Amino acid sequence: MTRLGVVGAGTMGGGIAQVAAQQGMEVILCDVTDEFLSNSLGRIRASLQRSVERGRLSQGDADATAERIRTTTEFADLGSVDCAIEAVIEEIETKRRVFRALDEHLKDGAVLATNTSSLSVTEIAAATRRPGWVVGMHFFNPVPAMALVEIVRGRSTSEVAMERATTIARELGKTPVRCEDTPGFIVNRIVRPFYNEGLRILQEGIASHEDIDRIMKGYGFRMGPFELMDLIGNDVNFAVTLSIYDGLFQEPRFRPSFLQQRLVQSGNLGQKTGRGWYDYSGGVAGSEPRVSSQEAAQVPSAREMSLEPIAVIVDSAVGAELASVLAATGRRVRAGVPEGIELNIQGATVSNIPDAIDGARLAIDATLLAPSRVRPVHHMISKMHPDGTAGILTMASTATAVSALVDAPERFCGFGYVPPLADSKVIEVAPGLLTSEAARQALINLVKALEKEPVVVGDGAGLVGPRIVALIANEASQALMEGIASAADIDAAVKLGANYPHGPLEWGDLIGLDTVYAVIRGLQEEHGEDRYRPSPLLRKMVYAGWTGTAAGRGFRTEG
Repeated sequence: MTRLGVVGAGTMGGGIAQVAAQQGMEVILCDVTDEFLSNSLGRIRASLQRSVERGRLSQGDADATAERIRTTTEFADLGSVDCAIEAVIEEIETKRRVFRALDEHLKDGAVLATNTSSLSVTEIAAATRRPGWVVGMHFFNPVPAMALVEIVRGRSTSEVAMERATTIARELGKTPVRCEDTPGFIVNRIVRPFYNEGLRILQEGIASHEDIDRIMKGYGFRMGPFELMDLIGNDVNFAVTLSIYDGLFQEPRFRPSFLQQRLVQSGNLGQKTGRGWYDYSGGVAGSEPRVSSQEAAQVPSAREMSLEPIAVIVDSAVGAELASVLAATGRRVRAGVPEGIELNIQGATVSNIPDAIDGARLAIDATLLAPSRVRPVHHMISKMHPDGTAGILTMASTATAVSALVDAPERFCGFGYVPPLADSKVIEVAPGLLTSEAARQALINLVKALEKEPVVVGDGAGLVGPRIVALIANEASQALMEGIASAADIDAAVKLGANYPHGPLEWGDLIGLDTVYAVIRGLQEEHGEDRYRPSPLLRKMVYAGWTGTAAGRGFRTEG
């Protein structure tokens, strides 16, 4: 690969041209006017100069890179390139006009690539007489910094074209992943719940947008969904969501939010307009915890922290980890395990459930059972120490739904987090409608004892983080089942393209597929919507006992 054509001299096209020239390729950059091209070259030179100033590039290399980029307003000048990458406006008819022109002028055997992020490669290719040579090469912004390129196979794309596009991506210093031509491809499709569910949680009043952002960053995300929507531009983010929703014939999982639509209609698009979900007039905005700074700073007294012994009722790897982590703090922990279940629990006394609960000052239900099935357990919990408090790991239900089934519901308070607990910097505390202030404070103190940050949220199935992450993992499972991409490529794409701390399938294995499944079933039961339905592949794997890392077999775990 020695000569590359780039059509479209905007941010993406200029970035692709710069990367190619830095790799030693001869680049022909094409756009409709000399003014556009001149402006693009100016941005490229400025970008190269910043790299020189930061010591990443010598002045000689920067000058040589710029010299390798030639500009033109004529498609005929692209006749000698080995590959032409289109990066024009995200509008289907405009792209089809460009590809008809490329088809007319490019030599036989040249790859015709589109940088579309959400439009159909198949529909674009149909505008040419050689659809077998048309392929998607979806770069991510900013192109010089982002390693990922999605190589997208249209309905007629040949394997030879896929191989050449993959090779070109590697020659550009990028990491290619392959996928089929589906709305949103890999990344834009699988990350939709990060935005859509954040918006839905806000709409339901479970948490403020500041709290949602703070919580998600506490689980390892570099930015929260609202901060990221403001950075991308709410108009751009909304348009991509709408495109995927329409492309999949109004699939409920991708339904856009009217909250974001209203924000776009108001012209508050994010950082580029000075206001979006946050106000940027005074600089970059941040997210603040819902627990006040004064409350968060309070150190619990010895009496408040003497909630021992602690009983933890467990039936899965998530509960086993929680019991082990509590025991590692030096507290007396009893793990109550149903008969016939074997779990790896470290440091805690393992017994039957009644013995674990007897005399406990703090009892934690860390099971994944539905409210109706957990009722006998909670009746036992309600008979613990008269001054005791109960915590409910509300991943699959709500604190209100569970506590309403038993005596003394005011003693029960919900909480939750995204497993593994060791990786989480925050724990969400979710009081139910019947929860007392004393129970709420006891759970906040417990979170502080674990050296995590407590963030108080509303009582909803899955809370904030578990709900969003479970739905991301579920969407990845659906894409894997549909053959959109391999498991390895799905995880690599999301980690590289969205900077997530784990790939979604890898994270599902770490969390436990039974936990992911329980969260989604809890959402389905609470909302009664088809939006919340487990992927058939996820369901079958849970039924088969392939529940992830702890079980030795899952999406990415092979035992």
